[in-house]
Amino acid sequence: MNKIAQFTFLISIVLVSCKKEVAEKAPEPEVPEPLVVRFATDVQPIFQANCGTGNVCHGTINAERGYIFETHAGAEAASSAKIIGSINHQSGFSNMPRTGPKLSQDKIDIIEAWINGGKLND
Repeated sequence: MNKIAQFTFLISIVLVSCKKEVAEKAPEPEVPEPLVVRFATDVQPIFQANCGTGNVCHGTINAERGYIFETHAGAEAASSAKIIGSINHQSGFSNMPRTGPKLSQDKIDIIEAWINGGKLND
């Protein structure tokens, strides 16, 4: 009978230790919510302040390389890769804006979210 009691005790210790390992799972990582970007309220003001309007750079009067960023249709027509490369000052792209400092990372994130979201109009 003593051996049965020892065996039962040993089995119960193994089962308890296995149960404890299962209970100590790592927490699930938090998934950030996607950034909701609207052209007229979020992107267009950045373009107007930094890419030109009227007769400056990408305005309707002096549309450099044919890109007009005053309207959704004009901004949408520009190559996504060129916009992203230029605002990030990546090698092989013209740094934009030309007449000022690089955009803040917040503004770059907004433009990239708009592009990655399909350049939707609102």
